[in-house]
Amino acid sequence: MPSTNFLVGIGLLIVGVIAIISGIIKKIKCSGRTVGRIIGVREYQETDDEGFNHYFYYPQFEYVVNGQIYRGEGNKGYSKPQKIQIGGNIKVYYNPQKPNESFTKGGGFILPFIGIMLIIVGVILITSQNG
Repeated sequence: MPSTNFLVGIGLLIVGVIAIISGIIKKIKCSGRTVGRIIGVREYQETDDEGFNHYFYYPQFEYVVNGQIYRGEGNKGYSKPQKIQIGGNIKVYYNPQKPNESFTKGGGFILPFIGIMLIIVGVILITSQNG
């Protein structure tokens, strides 16, 4: 009977591969480029294991494709809201077939990066049962 580590490891491998493939597909589909305008900031609060709050700030933006205005949120969070200049420009990569699908700098690599991390943890769990 397979161990729990083995089964969880296999699950992580599968999810990791799916994340990598999804990220690559999104990057390929979002081949259009434009410059958006930052219109706001979203604050995200996270509490760590010791009860300390950490805040991250994400730029909210709008961009125009074929005369239509679309809105999105940046993929990169900042530790200080002052780093985000409302009214400033932001590079936006969008899907020409579905312009509401977009990502900003670094966003095309998030899913593949997460997928690689999941695969590494999965391999560690699978191989840990032998050692």
